[in-house]
Amino acid sequence: MNFGLFFLNFQPEGMTSEMVLDNMVDTVALVDKDDYHFKRVLISEHHFSKNGIIGETLTAISFLLGLTQRLEIGSLNQVITTHHPVRIGEQTGLLDQMSYGRFILGLSDCVNDFEMDFFKRKRSTQQQQFEACYEILNEALTTHYCQADDDFFNFPRISVNPHCISEVKQYILASSMGVVEWAARKGLPLTYRWSDSLEEKEKYYQRYLAVAKENNIDVSNVDHQFPLLVNINENRRIARDEVREYIESYVAEAYPNDPNIELRVEELLEQHAVGKVDEYYDSTMHAVKVTGSKNVLLSFESMKNKDDVTNLINMFNQKIKDNLMK
Repeated sequence: MNFGLFFLNFQPEGMTSEMVLDNMVDTVALVDKDDYHFKRVLISEHHFSKNGIIGETLTAISFLLGLTQRLEIGSLNQVITTHHPVRIGEQTGLLDQMSYGRFILGLSDCVNDFEMDFFKRKRSTQQQQFEACYEILNEALTTHYCQADDDFFNFPRISVNPHCISEVKQYILASSMGVVEWAARKGLPLTYRWSDSLEEKEKYYQRYLAVAKENNIDVSNVDHQFPLLVNINENRRIARDEVREYIESYVAEAYPNDPNIELRVEELLEQHAVGKVDEYYDSTMHAVKVTGSKNVLLSFESMKNKDDVTNLINMFNQKIKDNLMK
């Protein structure tokens, strides 16, 4: 099992955007050192609210790739349905070359109806648009050229420069059952949404396995990613209150049709690593197992005391190191 970090970059009340971004940069710089055993860092894309202040993930990723020497850096959910796939292909090739293969491309369909409307994309053909964008992008990354003649794009064969020098690792955000089924037919690994319940994640995984089997896809080496919010405190109430305060606005925004947002938030508190130091291990291992995940991504962003964050990262790092030595 591999471990990494992910960053949502929410801007809570009382924090400036500079403070949020500085916290991310400082944490990434810390774990890039040789004596740390985190493998990758992924950045979330979000638009139009403070529930995630990075709308252009590839810009942030380019900065972090330049800052670091060892870590893989990439996107948690680079939305391709509302971006032009050729531009993403060009940016990917550049990041792949300049980082010597440390860039990871996590891809996503749009999960917000307002964003679809704002970027003038039709909701009625959203899945088809996502698939069309992916085919163009993947052709660009794997052959260095692409062309299109479909309902959404029409352009002649072009060279996408600079060409990728490595096989860029791709992950697909499990944003809907349709996307999960599509990913399974291609054998592409999933990144689960941190805000989905474990029951929802497990349903996606079981459907992924079924569709892969129907299409004779070998999934033995598919390395799904499981994102985990972490807030460990000897005072369990403080940990839960901090996470609740951090996520409740996003959850309300992300699930506008959910009739009981408070229940969903409380469910997430139970299913993530929130509470005392001895309360998270068994539930986390169970969640990783039932979702077929081989990568665990950790977020410490809800914790208000930054010294506690550093101490907790060091604790996790020691546990990873101990397991590696067994």
